Amino acid sequence: MNQSKIYKLKNELKEVLEKICLDYGERLTGSYKNKQIQEYTKSYFEENGYNVELQDFSCIDWKEQGVELHCNGEALIAKPSYYTKKCQVEAEFVSLKSIEELETSRINNKVALLSGDLTTEQIMPKSFSFYNPEHHQKIISLLEEKKPLAIVTIVDNDTSIFEDGDFDIPSVYVTKEVGEKILNSTGIINLSIKAERVNSTGANVIARLNEDKEKKIVITAHLDTKYGTPGALDNGTGIAVLLLLSKLIKPEMLDYCLEILLLNGEDYYSTPGQMKYMSEYLGEDNSIVLALNCDGIGLKDSKTAIALMELKEGNEFIVKELLIEKKDFEIIEPWVEGDHMLFLMN
Repeated sequence: MNQSKIYKLKNELKEVLEKICLDYGERLTGSYKNKQIQEYTKSYFEENGYNVELQDFSCIDWKEQGVELHCNGEALIAKPSYYTKKCQVEAEFVSLKSIEELETSRINNKVALLSGDLTTEQIMPKSFSFYNPEHHQKIISLLEEKKPLAIVTIVDNDTSIFEDGDFDIPSVYVTKEVGEKILNSTGIINLSIKAERVNSTGANVIARLNEDKEKKIVITAHLDTKYGTPGALDNGTGIAVLLLLSKLIKPEMLDYCLEILLLNGEDYYSTPGQMKYMSEYLGEDNSIVLALNCDGIGLKDSKTAIALMELKEGNEFIVKELLIEKKDFEIIEPWVEGDHMLFLMN
């Protein structure tokens, strides 16, 4: 490719990435911006000669308008757990730091104040099929059984412990500093969460070239973002790369069906797009000879990391030979957190 074409391609890549991350920005599964980017990517693929399927699924669009937390009459800063339900609560609180304390607690009609071992890591959502340890399930089960009016979690970093639209106990999170103020008080907690779960839909965007070919190569990235971020690396760069690939790859270049797959729901609590694709297109299907997942591409001053999984020895050798002279790439140990796991599991 000559320099003028490379320059033009870089400019288009920049424009596409800015559109994804600045014009659309935060694109939670089921939200208005999420639907917009579905249509944008569909049109982009179609303009480049691909046949495009929008694979629909049901989900919720979560909207929040803030939290008010008071203890002993003092206003404290708190944030809503992602996908929490709304509430208006005035009650005593009970401090709990372990599963053992939770097991023996009496928190019905009270506020559960969680810290210690109960908040060291994010609790996996009830419907998250790929990883859900027993102690997470036990914490959720005990809380649902004991029915506190609400939950306040004390966290080390600024992140939500609960991120689950199937978990119906209202919850917020606070910093350690705020948590200490509550722990050192003996008063009543007043908690107001303004939030709403709205029934919605989302879709995977599946663009195909050479659909008549028997064998298939799948290249994937994910459309959605976490709450509160424009998702530049996670995964705006992946989307942009796949869009530009659709411009570069022509039917005559491949003796395979090429499927460019934009999955919707990697950062949503129950991965609905992934589950829909897996149920309809994986399982008994043995036509896929190679799956490439593109996520976290383009971190400044970093090499591009490539993890090879379940490749035949000969194919792995070919890939390594292609990369050995390229200083901007490095092969790393298998990394299991991502959409490539759909294909490994099947």
